[in-house]
Amino acid sequence: MFISCGVLGLVDVPVVQGSERVLERVVCPVCRNVARFCKLSVCPYYRNVYEGIRRSLSSESLFGPSPPALLFGEWGYPRIYGGSCVSFLEGVEAGLLESPRSWLKFSIDDLVALRLGLVLGRLRMPVVSARRPGRVLEAIQESALSSLPVDVELRVAGGFRARPGFGVRAMPHGPSVRVEGVRVVGNVSAPRIVERFVGDVDVSAGEAVGELYLRGVDEYYLSRIFSAGLLGRRVERRLVPTEWSITAIDDLIGRMLLRRVRELRVIDEFRVYEASALFNSVFVVLVPFPWMFELLEGWVRFLSDSPYVDSEYFWGRSRYAENTGGAYYAVRLSVLRYLVSRGEQAGAVVFFEVGRGWVPLGVWRFRELTRVALESGFRRFGSLDEALGYVGPRLSIPLGRYLSRSRLVPFIRGQARLA
Repeated sequence: MFISCGVLGLVDVPVVQGSERVLERVVCPVCRNVARFCKLSVCPYYRNVYEGIRRSLSSESLFGPSPPALLFGEWGYPRIYGGSCVSFLEGVEAGLLESPRSWLKFSIDDLVALRLGLVLGRLRMPVVSARRPGRVLEAIQESALSSLPVDVELRVAGGFRARPGFGVRAMPHGPSVRVEGVRVVGNVSAPRIVERFVGDVDVSAGEAVGELYLRGVDEYYLSRIFSAGLLGRRVERRLVPTEWSITAIDDLIGRMLLRRVRELRVIDEFRVYEASALFNSVFVVLVPFPWMFELLEGWVRFLSDSPYVDSEYFWGRSRYAENTGGAYYAVRLSVLRYLVSRGEQAGAVVFFEVGRGWVPLGVWRFRELTRVALESGFRRFGSLDEALGYVGPRLSIPLGRYLSRSRLVPFIRGQARLA
């Protein structure tokens, strides 16, 4: 099944493909993934915050800080559910709830507890409502614009939905509640350059994203305001499901950086970078060739299906990376950003291994763990086989299984023989 992202003229985005399909087989030991058995009081991820949730959602309105955060789902497109997220956690800095660059230092339990402290105020609206937003959507967009935590009041219109909010690419969140009103309390702090592009209805969304990124606006903020339908020509604006927005921004910025990388000098050595956190491990192998990229994503719990592989050569991709999905664009972005920062060009073969303790945390971990690996220094090797010889013993899945599905490793070896 394919749903077109449509906003930036990107290729069609599969809802669930390749490695992302594995998510459907992750079974909770308590409710066995049967919705009617899923309760906050027994969920192993919710139990530590259950009392706070129950107290907070017992009134007709919910007031609290938003990191800021919002979420729009893809179900029912082009009429989708979503809205602002509000924290009910006491003693926790709201900004930390939407700060992926600081999350790798947390344990999975602590990180999940943080994110489950966010209540989603949801209502349904057509995606084209971003062109002429009403009062509620204006408030949601106003909170999304803020670069600092902002207080938000949700006027509750019904009971709350207690099913855990774990997604394929989006970060987890707590329960959702149906709302009929949203109000931002206090002043919103937004970068002036962002306000200029939000108010400029003659600039395409793609142009706005590229210019804002070059001005220092990071991909997480861009993904949020893009999802809220705040960028682009007025007649083209629309709300974008959060998961689509994340991949679209990663892809757009990645393509922009790739144009610069193609013009840089090629490295003259083989390098290996590595990092591990949250039951995930990454090994980035840079090779002295013009740009090419491959992601090999292995799941220890699902050996029969993995690793999943997507790759590209010098000119990049024209089709969506169906096997590794959003992870592909997140990892590629970190690699390209690193190369630009060093003024270098290289080919990259990335081994990303997901361990048995994995919990759905969103695609950010691919992006951030790869960034940490690249910023932590590297080991030099005289050949590709020497580099792979270092990586192999450190993988839980046999290296031969990865290499049997790789397209770039045989290509690189073949080019080395011709040189």
